[in-house]
Amino acid sequence: MKKKTVCAFLSLLLTVPVVQAQESEEEVFPLSEVIVTATKTSREVKSVPTAVQVITKADIEARGAQTLKDIISTATGISVMRSDGKNAISIRGFDSRFSMILIDGKRIASEIDQNYELERIDLDNVERIEIVRGPANSLYGTDALGGVVNIITKSPVEQALTLRFDHRAYGGNEGARDNYHFAYDSGRIGKYGVTISGAQLKNDASFKDDGTTYAPFGKINNFNTKMDYHISENEIFTFTAAYMDEDTREHVFKQTPAGKVKTEVHDDNERTEYALSYSKQQDDVSVFFRAYLSDYYKNVDVHNLANNKFMNFGKSHRTVPGFETRLSKNYGADHLLTFGGEYRPEKFRGTGVRTGKGIYTETYKDPVSGEIKTLQGSKVDIDYSALYVQDEWQASSKLLAVTSLRYDDSNKFGSNVSPKLGLTYQAADDLRVKLNVSKGFRSPTPNQLYINSQVVRNGKAMTLLGNPNLDSEDSNSYELSLERDWGRTTGKITYFTNKVSNMIEEDMIDSSTIQYKNIDKATIQGMEAEVAYPLSEKMLWTTSYTYLDAVNDTEGSRLFNRARHKIASRLSYVESSAGLRANLWAETYSNYLYEASAGVGRNKSYTLWNLNLEKAISSNSAIIVGVDNLLNKQDDDLSIQGAYIHTSYKVKL
Repeated sequence: MKKKTVCAFLSLLLTVPVVQAQESEEEVFPLSEVIVTATKTSREVKSVPTAVQVITKADIEARGAQTLKDIISTATGISVMRSDGKNAISIRGFDSRFSMILIDGKRIASEIDQNYELERIDLDNVERIEIVRGPANSLYGTDALGGVVNIITKSPVEQALTLRFDHRAYGGNEGARDNYHFAYDSGRIGKYGVTISGAQLKNDASFKDDGTTYAPFGKINNFNTKMDYHISENEIFTFTAAYMDEDTREHVFKQTPAGKVKTEVHDDNERTEYALSYSKQQDDVSVFFRAYLSDYYKNVDVHNLANNKFMNFGKSHRTVPGFETRLSKNYGADHLLTFGGEYRPEKFRGTGVRTGKGIYTETYKDPVSGEIKTLQGSKVDIDYSALYVQDEWQASSKLLAVTSLRYDDSNKFGSNVSPKLGLTYQAADDLRVKLNVSKGFRSPTPNQLYINSQVVRNGKAMTLLGNPNLDSEDSNSYELSLERDWGRTTGKITYFTNKVSNMIEEDMIDSSTIQYKNIDKATIQGMEAEVAYPLSEKMLWTTSYTYLDAVNDTEGSRLFNRARHKIASRLSYVESSAGLRANLWAETYSNYLYEASAGVGRNKSYTLWNLNLEKAISSNSAIIVGVDNLLNKQDDDLSIQGAYIHTSYKVKL
């Protein structure tokens, strides 16, 4: 069946006649896009061998998106994993641990496993989001085995102050959420320019039938600023700073010797980030240097909801300083070489890790009862260093070859070399063939090696155990794509396969315990199909389909928490003269296998319809209304609560 589907789509791609909307002076849906993340140099999306996608600021606004969670799920090859009660991304079947989330190309400190970041990253200061699907280890090193999501923030352009007020809620105003946003752009003032943005997101609790919460409730505060200083038109210093404060709670069940009790998990997180970069473009040479620091604190306390008794607490602190540099230079008319390096001395301390090194004592006084508890913590310091080189070779007018090689080393793990070859062959003006071959790796994180802590999985508090005997993961990946244009209509089909050795997965040992383990051999392969078709100069239809076959080859079983089929389809309408913008989109997940209990999987299939309407009420203000999950789909197992109605007002001063 799969072979017939592929052949049918290939035939369509190669034989469909040119069909396009009438050209207009106003390009409502421009097709020419540039991406930086795939090669760390600017290239048109069509020429890049790697599978990529750009989500523009216009896309973000059209969907009424406020956080990364609101926009990322409809991207090709990306699924949302829901079975642990939180939203986490999966790129081509690799879960969030294999997917790097970057801001302006730099790492951020988090829980190491980035299951929580989708709600924390606010989009007010975001210019675009660049997505690279497939291994990117040859440029980005460990953690990029599945792909990269790079959030590009705005630079100062035009003086303006934008305010936005938003209210969202499920039926009966349950889970009500009030959001307040501002964004200021100074524009270019001589050599300087500044952008400042901030947001507060507050949401109430919403409960399942068993009394547990669908998702964490509380508030998240974000503040971001960016300052550019132009030494000249081609030489810039950029300083960025960001602050995130998250204070949330969850109601979950916890298994104790006395039986199952309902608890409240209070999670307090704080992150500060600073970065200073220098870039210069001169003739055929570009230079970039950046120093950054990302500091993350996490505090957790747990109470018995029946008697408000203080049960436990945890504290951790992760620091990610980094230094990176690169130089790109044209050699002759055909080669663009990029040389780069990175040094990152990370520090991790916590009561939930058992490294046996740097042991210390942490004392916590419960603010409710005054009770004092003491826990032992430990430390781990890992120094990462890397060098990489890339050659973009225009071998002929029709063939582009991009080869890259990265060497990674650390004081805890052995060194690794990650090579990659990408080819783009322009068979005709409207037809491209792309091939990628790569070898990747991922070292175990401190959490995976040493954690001994409580985590929440789908309404249950469980003990997550590290495994100090874990091996690094290795992958061999292959990808073949065919792209075709019919005027402004585009189509693409991609086959990908990843052979992974020592894949690290969570293993549910019993009803209350999880431990990381290596899977000797795993295969993650599939097919992606994409179409973008302008129905008129005002209306665009886009759709993508992903088939995924993710298998534990050692046991001959499917990997949990992945859908066999995913379809994302969107219809966009823009009437500029009336100040009207409408978007209707749907996401279908078919044969989604989640782990219902230890080693027991259950299949789910569902479709979520969403609608967003925006109407200008003056030249500088607009009202937005929308409904997520329009048909009120509900599933407690996957934390799908039902229809979610939102209204917003934004004004630009």
